Amino acid sequence: MSDSGVPSYIGRAFDQICFVVEDLDAATDYWKKVNGVDNWLLAIDLAKEQTEKEYWGRESDFQFSCAYGFSGNVLIELARHDGGESLYRDWMDERGRGPHHIGFLLEDPDEYARAKESYEASGLVQAMTGFLDGPTICRWSYWDTRESIGCYTELYYVAGEGTDQMKRLRAGETVELAG
Repeated sequence: MSDSGVPSYIGRAFDQICFVVEDLDAATDYWKKVNGVDNWLLAIDLAKEQTEKEYWGRESDFQFSCAYGFSGNVLIELARHDGGESLYRDWMDERGRGPHHIGFLLEDPDEYARAKESYEASGLVQAMTGFLDGPTICRWSYWDTRESIGCYTELYYVAGEGTDQMKRLRAGETVELAG
């Protein structure tokens, strides 16, 4: 535990910043040309196969696509709203494109569950969540931390093929999306 009473493993796991964009190709081109992030993993229709999708506590069928690249050990996520009610659409409507959330990568489902309980106990509200169960497993949730830090905060874990893909992408390899 940290001095604040929050489990220290949450802070140990900061690894991501996400930007909401309108055009994934234009956004990845920008990051390549201006910031030198050359390798991107495109995940078109990423939410299509996800389950347990919720938006502000109610069942939802949001759709989105993402591009992932690394700057050192920090995962850059570019997210595009594709349909339904989502925090990405809300962000675009209220603020336009730009920084949307920071993320904390947890080690496994148990650590994710403990982090989620900690956030709930601290009074944070879960704003959006989903689950991908296939060759790549990913459980994620966005928490409303806009009042405190100006953006949302994501808790998530990845297992299966996604773990190897992210490791290879971080190492600078070109990676294709696996199931």
